This record gives sequence, C-alpha cells and structure tokens, in this order.
Amino acid sequence: MTTVSEPTRRKNLYKGSMTGAEAREKLSRTAKRIGLGKLEVSKGEGEGAKVAFTFKGARVERSCDTQPTYDANLACLALWLEDRARNIERAIETFAEAFADSMALAIVGAGAESEAASSKKGLYTGERTIEESIEVFRSSLERLGIAEGDVKLNWDGAANNARLRMRLPSGSIVEKVSKRQVSVEANVAALALWLQSRTKNWERGIESMDLDRVFAGNLLPARVA
Repeated sequence: MTTVSEPTRRKNLYKGSMTGAEAREKLSRTAKRIGLGKLEVSKGEGEGAKVAFTFKGARVERSCDTQPTYDANLACLALWLEDRARNIERAIETFAEAFADSMALAIVGAGAESEAASSKKGLYTGERTIEESIEVFRSSLERLGIAEGDVKLNWDGAANNARLRMRLPSGSIVEKVSKRQVSVEANVAALALWLQSRTKNWERGIESMDLDRVFAGNLLPARVA
C-alpha cells in the first residue's frame, strides 16, 4: 500500500491572492448560500485561522495553520467551505456527510440538513466525459496514496447513478454515491470533483492527516466478526 509523507502532502500550498477581507466576505457569502447563518472567524496560534458555526444541533469547527500567513490560512478555509457548499448544492452530500470530520458537537435529533441540500441550482453542468472524470479520479488517488486496485467505480446509465468505493490505508471502506445529476456522465464527474476537492484540502493541511477522518461522513460500518 502506498503511503504519503507529511511533507509531501503539504506541496499544494495556496498560491492565490485573496486578502483576509475577501476571504471573510467569501465565507459569509458561502454560509448564506447553504443557510448556515453567522460564522465565527478568529485567529489561531501563530498565523493560523479558525472558523466555526452552530447549525441545528451541530457545532462545526475548522482551523488551518499550514500556510505562511493568516490571510492565506483564512483563504484556504474560505475555499474549504465553498467546496463543502458546492457538494451540498450538488446533492451528493448531506450536511452531516459534508461536515462529519469537523463536528465538535454531535447532531441532535433527526439530523441537520441544509436548505440548499435539495436545491437544483448547484447541480453539475459541465461537459466532462466519463473518461475525463476517470483521469481526475486517478490523479486524486495517486496524491492520496490509494492504490487503484483498492478502488471500484461503477455507473449505470439506465438508473442514472454512479458509485465510488475505495479502501483506505487503514482498511476502512469509503462509499460515495451520486444520483441526482442530469446524466450519468454528470454523476461520475460530480464524484470525481468531490474527491478532487477533498484531496486538495488534504494536501493544504485543512483536512486531517488521518484519511479516516477526511472521509468520516462516508465510511461504511465496520464488519463484526
């Protein structure tokens, strides 16, 4: 099994020019898109940045301190939240799945769902072919250190769905399904982009080093012997 060292996964540092003020505006705008309300933004240790919010019984907290400046760390958090919002809008993640790795307080009751979860406005509208999406999968898997032999990608044109299963280095199994896009090609593309965004955030150090936590919202229950 291929493994990825800590220094290697830090190679995808943020190289954009978003200012701290612009990052705060993006965070606020993204939060409104998915009905999160007000975010708490604060400084962490050194140049680190933190963001937190409470939504329908769930307390979500995320920090980033891998970038050289506070503005860059805050920009990464803004992009992280935008990724999560996009996946919710595309209806390939529920609120609980999207933020499972960042919850400091467990969801109470039936579960927290964003108002945007059932929205059609954010569905994938690109024209990526299945073959092109497979290349995106391959690039992400290589960067994560997950062997292709530990991955199964299936799609069904008649049923209009796509399913990804992959075994993490720990042995845990991740399963992700997309079935609400306009075509089977779009469902495969949505999955590929979902994995790509997780990979990019993991490389930037926004996600946990532990891949089980990165994909916490999509782990299959462990089998009982």
